[in-house]
Amino acid sequence: MSADKPLILVVDDEPDIRELIKDILEDENYQVTIAANGEEAQAEFSRQLPDLVLLDIWMPDIDGISLLKEFKQQNKAVTIVMMSGHGTIETAVEATRLGAIDFIEKPLSMAKLLRGVEMALENRAKQVAIQRELSQVPVGKSSQINLLREQIERIARHDMPIMLVGEPGSGKHCFAHYLHSLSNVADGKFIELSPESFPLDSLKIKSLAKGNCLYINDLALLSDEAQALLLHLLESKQLNQGQLVCATQYSLQKAVDNNDFLDSLLYQLNSISLLVPPLREHIEDVPELVHHFVDLQTTQAGLPYRRFTVAAQNRLRNHDWPGNVLELKNVIQRLLVLGEGDDIDIDAIDQALVREAEISAEGDDSINFDLPLREAREQFERLYLLHKLQETDGNVGKAAKLAGMERTHLYRKLRSLGIDTKQL
Repeated sequence: MSADKPLILVVDDEPDIRELIKDILEDENYQVTIAANGEEAQAEFSRQLPDLVLLDIWMPDIDGISLLKEFKQQNKAVTIVMMSGHGTIETAVEATRLGAIDFIEKPLSMAKLLRGVEMALENRAKQVAIQRELSQVPVGKSSQINLLREQIERIARHDMPIMLVGEPGSGKHCFAHYLHSLSNVADGKFIELSPESFPLDSLKIKSLAKGNCLYINDLALLSDEAQALLLHLLESKQLNQGQLVCATQYSLQKAVDNNDFLDSLLYQLNSISLLVPPLREHIEDVPELVHHFVDLQTTQAGLPYRRFTVAAQNRLRNHDWPGNVLELKNVIQRLLVLGEGDDIDIDAIDQALVREAEISAEGDDSINFDLPLREAREQFERLYLLHKLQETDGNVGKAAKLAGMERTHLYRKLRSLGIDTKQL
């Protein structure tokens, strides 16, 4: 596949529409592969991960919504646009909730289709730019971060699994990207799997891992079936064609002692283990992190540039940061969106830190941990977005920037969660 020609997978059971879309997209200098049904789509998707999938909803064997879920489980970063001639608002909302970036109605307007493809690929390019940013050298000059960088640079090309251990928000995701950028599969994809999205199919996992970096987050929370499958693949050396990086915020030894984690799997994964320190242990890196996040938000998110005074930076250095680097990033983003004037001083910092603490406390008290995971996630999303809207006095545009979302996606999410901004 040519690097400058995006690959688009078109999935539609109507041959005339399928071939028409293929011809038009190829005329626009895209590379196109087609599938007439769900089974063919699964095969094409596994054969080579496309940059974009145009996915019909109604098909004779597997519906598009089911394929959407499956493709997102295999590759969380894949960009998918749904197509349907008999769609409803509920279907569009469900598709968006599951990760589709757009919904195009039939009969197709070719001008609208091309614009949709263009916008979807632009959005993908932004996400790739963000991932490229993540794969750059991690920020920090402290002895702890210098040591961690040196360790990563020494081991990145080893073919053994690598374990990252650290508190939530400490930067495990960032260091995993850095590992990938230095590895033997740096030209491959960075594919993130969570306990919820881990496929219980050895062929799928091997397909995802081949030539790519497979990043398994929250490793300690994998189901018994997922642990057994991962152990089998490691013992039989079936993941050797890619890079495996795992991350955990929990003690795997304690999980083993509690019979929640396989001791043999811990043995397979624990040969190279790196500790990502909490921010409070390298607080001297805060000023450099502040400059990094300001540059990131002003260039990628288009937020206005504001200067943090020395007093403001010193106040940030003296905060304990229970949410680690992620909390610092969120505070900076909030200050850039809501701040007034060119400078951010210590008073604005104090207000932002108080607000962050209030949000954390309210969130902890309001989540019902007895709910099933899907319902608990929706409850959290509702609370989170309500907080963002309250912070911005109901301004959806500013709330979207705070949440790192496109405004149209936020509107869809609000509708799916039953949030009426006019009543806030």
